[in-house]
Amino acid sequence: FTEDLLLQSMENAGEGERQENLQRRGIGTPATRAATIEKLVAKGFLERKGNGKGKNLIPTEKGKALIRAVPEKVKSPAMTEEWEEKLVQIEKGRYEPETFMKEISHMVTEMVDTCEVIEGAVPGAHGKASASCGKCPHCGGDVTEGKKGWFCSSRDCRFALWKENAFFDQIGKSLNSQVAEKLLKDGRVSLKGCRSRKTGKSYDAELLLSCGADGRAKFRMEFPKK
Repeated sequence: FTEDLLLQSMENAGEGERQENLQRRGIGTPATRAATIEKLVAKGFLERKGNGKGKNLIPTEKGKALIRAVPEKVKSPAMTEEWEEKLVQIEKGRYEPETFMKEISHMVTEMVDTCEVIEGAVPGAHGKASASCGKCPHCGGDVTEGKKGWFCSSRDCRFALWKENAFFDQIGKSLNSQVAEKLLKDGRVSLKGCRSRKTGKSYDAELLLSCGADGRAKFRMEFPKK
């Protein structure tokens, strides 16, 4: 794409699946489309290659990783047009803003609950290979650290240890590199000073790592015998 061609494509996006009588069409508006492109370039998702007017817009490795990570529904021009049309109806007092925000909140929650670890979406997102920090307990593949956590390098495996981890939050601990590597090596790690949310009391425990049939990480606690 040249910049002019991309702007034209944004304006005409989703023609084949477009609803009739929409007052706003395509992606964005004439005022925001060029700014969107500039922001993608500034954030490192796109780069310009070539000379003068013949410059092409090329996705970077970071941009390709983003494309892989974003759910299909979010990438659809039809969804953008639907939102734009509802904003028009809100301006005219024909649609409730609260209803619109509830719909978006529900959609985001649903996507987060059903999201999958996508090969290349987090590890190596900047085009740099990460060193292995252990073996996947599900398939035996190499596990590498990314910005959001530790992920199996196998395309077909869904194993992941997320840094923002609800289980660790519940026991008042954080999942750091030392803990992750110990879990990957031994399948267990000793944790001291865990805290119960119910009683507020602290305790020591052994945390055991296992995997479900789908490869997702599962945790279990063992307590020292008194």
